Amino acid sequence: MAETTVHTFQSSADIAYNQICKKILDGELAPGQRLTRREMANLTGVSIIPVIEALHRLEDEGLVESVPRVGSRVLLVTDDVIRDRLMLREAIECQVVRILSESITGEQINNLMYMADQLDSTSRETEYSDVFWDRHYRFHATMAEYSNCQSLITGLRKLNLFHILQRQTKSVHAIRHEFPGNWHRRVVEAIQQGDPDNAEKVLREHIERSLIFRKQTQNRRNDKKSKEG
Repeated sequence: MAETTVHTFQSSADIAYNQICKKILDGELAPGQRLTRREMANLTGVSIIPVIEALHRLEDEGLVESVPRVGSRVLLVTDDVIRDRLMLREAIECQVVRILSESITGEQINNLMYMADQLDSTSRETEYSDVFWDRHYRFHATMAEYSNCQSLITGLRKLNLFHILQRQTKSVHAIRHEFPGNWHRRVVEAIQQGDPDNAEKVLREHIERSLIFRKQTQNRRNDKKSKEG
């Protein structure tokens, strides 16, 4: 019996989107770099109309921005943008843990405990590696999936794309050093207690520490620039 090969159809817009997205996340297209329609068409091997659609999708994903008199460009990762995304993450994930506190199953708790312990035990020497960040994203994405709220799931996925872009700019700092070793397990334990207010409090503290550390890092960077100037 002959084997059947299954081909997944991709439109020209899909091809352009996937190729441009990959080059952005790989750092080949740097933050702030202009993405002209003609250049992107040549880069991806499709016509301009599919490129326009792809750029609109990437803008919706938060990886591309449209600037007057400039056109489309890769999103600039500024401190204001980073802070904005952290605020969005806080809103999404606090709502996620509130939902889970009232609806999570025993099997889901066990799975999250396992993932949290695995993440918390990841060596700090590898926290800039794909291993650490893949585990980090899978943990938070799984919590969002357990909420059964598509808007929260999609929002967190977009934030992860931004985080990958942020990592390419080397603007991700070692905020994990500021947290106790069992930090993610503490989040799961708070969910397990069934108190939405306490679960939200624990997660909010986690994110607020990230903001504090980032502010301290930025202040040190500004002080260094002032001394060099």
